[in-house]
Amino acid sequence: MDMSQKSTLTSSVKADQLNFFKITALWAFSESAFGGILHALKIPMRGIFISSAAVLFISLIALFSKKREDILKSTLIVILIKAVVTPYSPLTSYFAVFLQGLLGYLFFFTKKFYKTSALILGITVLLFSGLQKIIVLTILFGNTLWDSLNIFIKTFSSEFLNINHPEINYGYLLIAGYVSLHLVVGLFIGLYAGRLPQKIKYYRNILVKNPEQLNDDEISLKTNQKKRRWFLRPTGILIVIISVGVIILSYISPGIEDNVAMSVMVMLLRAFILTFIWYAIAAPIAGKLFQKFVSKRKSEYTKDLEEIILMFPRFKKIVNFCWKNSKDRKGLKRIHYFLSTSFYYLLLSE
Repeated sequence: MDMSQKSTLTSSVKADQLNFFKITALWAFSESAFGGILHALKIPMRGIFISSAAVLFISLIALFSKKREDILKSTLIVILIKAVVTPYSPLTSYFAVFLQGLLGYLFFFTKKFYKTSALILGITVLLFSGLQKIIVLTILFGNTLWDSLNIFIKTFSSEFLNINHPEINYGYLLIAGYVSLHLVVGLFIGLYAGRLPQKIKYYRNILVKNPEQLNDDEISLKTNQKKRRWFLRPTGILIVIISVGVIILSYISPGIEDNVAMSVMVMLLRAFILTFIWYAIAAPIAGKLFQKFVSKRKSEYTKDLEEIILMFPRFKKIVNFCWKNSKDRKGLKRIHYFLSTSFYYLLLSE
């Protein structure tokens, strides 16, 4: 890529509008508050949206920063703000942010291959996002979880729906579908990140200035809530229901082996023991070490942290406006319009 091509990437965006500080602030807002807003609006698959936003912000930092080390600096600031604003976030969420920033630093080693780097980053980040939950569930419950899911669906469909496909393993099919969804989104968001300069130029010409002044509605935002144990969350409740269902079916269905019920009970016992060990022993130790790290580094970025956190109420007003402005659309069209306009309003508003 020659000098004229490089200048084309950045000429469509004013340097004073898209600087390192503002993009970092938006990434921190996405990690610390936007998930709560999506939850309040009952938008499903929030993890995909948060991971996709991270890809976009990291790509922008790589595009407009003078050196790629700024990606690591921005990652650290985002982690520190997340620790301040949402201190009860699980440690895995901080690790995810760190990994996203590290991948961005590795992939954006040069601006010559900006579009390719953005594409690889999108696919890798979303693939990790999809695999993360699968890995955690497998560690917690073992392969028995997927075997139980397979048995439950097969038995239920055969007994009550008269559908019988013994060759299909529904547990592994669910894993493949879940990961494939993340891969498709990663491909899309990576391609989209590569076109950000052109998109920004387009949206700057059609968006109103200072949209936060046009809206008085408020989206309720819940923060500082402790992370619920797995068995109190929707995924955990579903797993318990399936497990109990498999145990019951093992006694009333002749096609299920006798030791299935015992395997499922051992699986649940294993999950409760691992949960106890994590929350009672491992998590407190890891949490204290992490808090020591945060305390040491916060002093280095005190001014930046304060300024970014003070920007959050204004960001939230912009999101409120975008949600109200999308009310004439329904379903997926509204979600798409809301998310896209929110992104560019946050990025380009003065």
